[in-house]
Amino acid sequence: MLTESDLSAFLASPVPVVAVTARHAGVRNAMAAGWSMPLSMTPPLYGVQVGKERGTHPLITGSGEFGVNFLPLARARTVHGAGSFHLSDGVDKYARVPLTEHPDAPLALAEAFLHYTCRVVNVVETGDHDLFVGEVVRVLRDPEFYDAQGAFRGSAALHNGRGLYVGSGQERLAFPKDIY
Repeated sequence: MLTESDLSAFLASPVPVVAVTARHAGVRNAMAAGWSMPLSMTPPLYGVQVGKERGTHPLITGSGEFGVNFLPLARARTVHGAGSFHLSDGVDKYARVPLTEHPDAPLALAEAFLHYTCRVVNVVETGDHDLFVGEVVRVLRDPEFYDAQGAFRGSAALHNGRGLYVGSGQERLAFPKDIY
């Protein structure tokens, strides 16, 4: 049964975590983001929330694009590292974590099972964060993580707060239409 809780529960529930990548004027960065979501199928839009003080914010603003990288649970340390160090401290996360750029797509991480390259089409101020709305212009995915029908069959990294990660698991349930 649900009971009243304080706001600590607001950030301590399992959420998909992605590595948002950006580059501008010779500077590159990756940051962990637990606040991201698909927004539209037509056109294909994806949104990421980025704190205004984060080093990634001016890179996205300056370049007009960003990458969204989904990592498997086995690479949770990678996305955690992207969120633990800060560009403003002079840390090259690609060297420190380490992160590997995909050879054919600089915003894609080789460690990801799914990547979107997005072109910014709107920015919505949402308190201490800005929601960058990006049109998905390129999708890369690792076929090892998908079955013949294209359904995900891996274990995605979910952030559970305070540096804890859980996997999305392998259990699948399928429900035919109109049968409840």
